[in-house]
Amino acid sequence: MLKSITFLGLTVLCLLVANTHAGAVVAPIKCGKRNVGGVAVGASVERPLHVAESEFGEFPWTVDINKEGTVFCVGSLIHPKVVLTAGQCVLRGDANSLKIRAGLWDRVVKNEHLPYQERSVEKTITHPAMHERSKDIALIIVNEPFTLGPHINTICLPPLNHVTADGILCYATGWGNTALLSSTSQRMKRIILNTVDRTTCQNNLQLHLDRSVLCAVGRNGTDTCSGDSGAALVTRIASNPTAEVYHQIGITSFGASCFAGLPGGYTDVAYLREWIDYQMEANGLEKSSYEAV
Repeated sequence: MLKSITFLGLTVLCLLVANTHAGAVVAPIKCGKRNVGGVAVGASVERPLHVAESEFGEFPWTVDINKEGTVFCVGSLIHPKVVLTAGQCVLRGDANSLKIRAGLWDRVVKNEHLPYQERSVEKTITHPAMHERSKDIALIIVNEPFTLGPHINTICLPPLNHVTADGILCYATGWGNTALLSSTSQRMKRIILNTVDRTTCQNNLQLHLDRSVLCAVGRNGTDTCSGDSGAALVTRIASNPTAEVYHQIGITSFGASCFAGLPGGYTDVAYLREWIDYQMEANGLEKSSYEAV
């Protein structure tokens, strides 16, 4: 049941385990850890069907935001009770109809060895200055904390005004279209991208970009597309280049055309980090869950 909608903000995430009491922390789990090769139970692990699919549990912060079981949007877990996503995802339609699922990989198989967890929306917060292609960010507070584990964890957030270099390798995930006019993906996609400099992006898109937007372009035949709005754009934390620890630099927001070799627009998380922190504090939620250590 949706308790309230506030046009004020979104959020951030990282390293904790919550018990059944909202916001309570039992033990820390490091944010942003990518499970390269997937999460195995015993001697078995589910394998992707093709190279554009992720491994089971590879990106444990990825959250499915669905409407009546269909692909709608994507988010990222930044706290056991908080999902970071695009503002458009909570403003399109009735937020009461949204279900939030963490730990989901295959949308068809019902008996994965580590099950997904589903929650309802308690509250949504969007940025008060959000408009078309600007400050497209929101926080979803769920009705009950997710229980963190091998396939469910938070993503780290970069510090305020962190600048990501051009050409950096990034990943995004989601269940959106696998080609411009194709159907959505059964299994979570692994989308490979590179960041693009601002001038090139503006020239390619023929748009003036708001300061809250950064750009990335798909590579190796992958791209974010319809159904992937709100998905986290993540890159490895440069201070620890040998570890598979990532932070979220962007939120999938808009594009001219997917799979056309054109860059897309992503909400700059570092630029809006102060706003995220403020919303977390205002709602009595710990920020340490998304701070890299």
